[in-house]
Amino acid sequence: MKIAARVSVGFLGLSLATAAAAAVKPVEATWKKHDLNFSFVGFTTDYSCGGFEDKVGLLLQAAGARADAKVVASCMAPMGGPQKISTAHVVFRALVPRQAGDDRHAPPPVQAAWKAVHLRARAPEDLGEGDCELVEQFATKILPLFTVRDIENQMTCTPNELNLGGINLKFRVLAPLPKPKPAAAS
Repeated sequence: MKIAARVSVGFLGLSLATAAAAAVKPVEATWKKHDLNFSFVGFTTDYSCGGFEDKVGLLLQAAGARADAKVVASCMAPMGGPQKISTAHVVFRALVPRQAGDDRHAPPPVQAAWKAVHLRARAPEDLGEGDCELVEQFATKILPLFTVRDIENQMTCTPNELNLGGINLKFRVLAPLPKPKPAAAS
């Protein structure tokens, strides 16, 4: 009986260790470039050109875009002031799993893993309740360009109102693993 219990516990420990290893198993990925025009129409919050660029950049960063993403807003309001309709040219790179037979001349693959993201007010810090409609439109127009899974879109935006708890978007995105630190010289 003791041997059977040890074997069961051993298999349980092995299966837990295997599951944990599978959860963080690196994926070989490459950066795919996306170039698009993103138009936003909202009723609750009007963005200045700079404010719109900052918020869209914040959402790109939170979703796993490479750090060199560029957002350039088109300003129609005098002196870049707040406007009802905001448009920006957006260029960013997002990770996609590397496929067998990918170009040999492509840059070396990036080691990546699935990262959980939960967008809500104050997460990231500069995201506020008034950004609900922007996050909602980002989720439908830009997020599909990322390699994502397990999307839970529980957004509850009501135009012309600040919706406490209205921003609630969860997903897992393919994100680069931190590069290993070089070993210290002995």
